Amino acid sequence: MTTSFAEKRPRTASRAVRRQQLIEATIECIAENGLSGTTMAEVTRRAGLSLGLVSFHFRSKENLLQETLVYLAEEHRSRWVESLEDSALDPAAKLAAVMDAHFHPSTCNHTRIAVWFAFFGEARHRDVYRAKIASFDNERTDTVTRMCEALRDRENVSVPAEDIASNLESLADGLWLSILLYPGWLDRRQAKAQLHSYLRSVFPHAFSAWPGEIETPATPRIGASA
Repeated sequence: MTTSFAEKRPRTASRAVRRQQLIEATIECIAENGLSGTTMAEVTRRAGLSLGLVSFHFRSKENLLQETLVYLAEEHRSRWVESLEDSALDPAAKLAAVMDAHFHPSTCNHTRIAVWFAFFGEARHRDVYRAKIASFDNERTDTVTRMCEALRDRENVSVPAEDIASNLESLADGLWLSILLYPGWLDRRQAKAQLHSYLRSVFPHAFSAWPGEIETPATPRIGASA
């Protein structure tokens, strides 16, 4: 049985800890009920806190949702930015590390992915949500493009670095969607292997020594259950 944040919370906690508890409870609620089915009352129930406390921290449901999205973006960024701090890594290793962050178990799980797609499936507020995390996406894309440019020059690849970076981002998004829709067909290890396969096809010398592909099952039938 999954342990709720209400069961795990300490008796006393700082403001930052309470805020995180509320956001984590919001993530759980969105994953199960979607954005429209997420209420501040349900969030506080899951967190084991008072409704007044969530109002104190976030003032409204919309603010709570936006802060939850930023929290997820910061969580994801923290995974890939670590790789850039290691000066011993060459551009290929750094590029792989940045892309592999998409499939870290703390960010690539059914709950997190469901919440990401819940936000961007919300037509009324999609532009607002995109604007909230645009800086995160732009920073990562610029970083990936720089790594691709370095490898492109080294291997004399004709495809523009911007196109390779765009393909990588689109592939990662598509793999996330497949993990969400077909969890019995594709897991994060298999998804990462598929992304590595693409990297080897574009930069065969830089990635020739990387681990081989992990076999994936046949393409799932539409409507098949997990």
